[in-house]
Amino acid sequence: MSADETAPVPRYRQVAEQLAKEITEGALPADARIASERELAERFGISRMTARAAINILVRRGLITRRSGARAHVAPPKIRFDLSSPEGLYRQLEHAGIKPGARVITAEKLPCEALEPKICQALRLQDADEVYHVVRLRTADDEPITVENSYFPAALFPDLLDFHLTGSIYGILKKYFDVTPARAVQELEISLLDAEWAQIMGVPVDLPTLEIRRVAFTTEGVPFEYAYDIYRGDRILFTARTVTDNENTPPAWQPALDSLSGLG
Repeated sequence: MSADETAPVPRYRQVAEQLAKEITEGALPADARIASERELAERFGISRMTARAAINILVRRGLITRRSGARAHVAPPKIRFDLSSPEGLYRQLEHAGIKPGARVITAEKLPCEALEPKICQALRLQDADEVYHVVRLRTADDEPITVENSYFPAALFPDLLDFHLTGSIYGILKKYFDVTPARAVQELEISLLDAEWAQIMGVPVDLPTLEIRRVAFTTEGVPFEYAYDIYRGDRILFTARTVTDNENTPPAWQPALDSLSGLG
């Protein structure tokens, strides 16, 4: 099969779509080796540069991965993450049979006056109040998938930083502080990964990401976490559910919504 030179679609995109079809239909299963640039050039009657451009498209879409010193392979299926669930990423990965992991990058206590004011406003805190700031690199089967940047009111969770924070923080909050996440207000934005976070995650710069700013609430409606998370768009498939009922947005949530909208 050769790429159609007369088609309005560029040849590298034609090749990328054909390979994508073979992947999604199972002709190229997970972890299968992708033909080399030379082999693709011969198969489709294109240049190696055009073949490289087609592969780059599939890498950005998360359909194939490049390994250091080796040819590209078909990527494993994307990880599903339910944005509607009060469960954290750790538990959702466990339920999917995926090994969750985390590396703590930052764990510190800060006064609210040292932070962006709207963070503490969302948490209903004053300037003199303190928060725990925790940044973690999260992994799925040892593969980096997200960076979590979270703030917790110190008064609600004394000595939180003394706990082992590479597991489920929500699990710690429930077991030791009797706090259960019930609902969250979230703001989602598509972005590209910058150089700093790309280096931390060990992935290419400008990788498509989904940024999520979130305020989580207890069953009593108390905000207990402000978070700014960066998720790899090439490895995660996000799902959300819509529930229709007669409940209006509680007035107590409005400050959280305003705070999220004011933070970029």
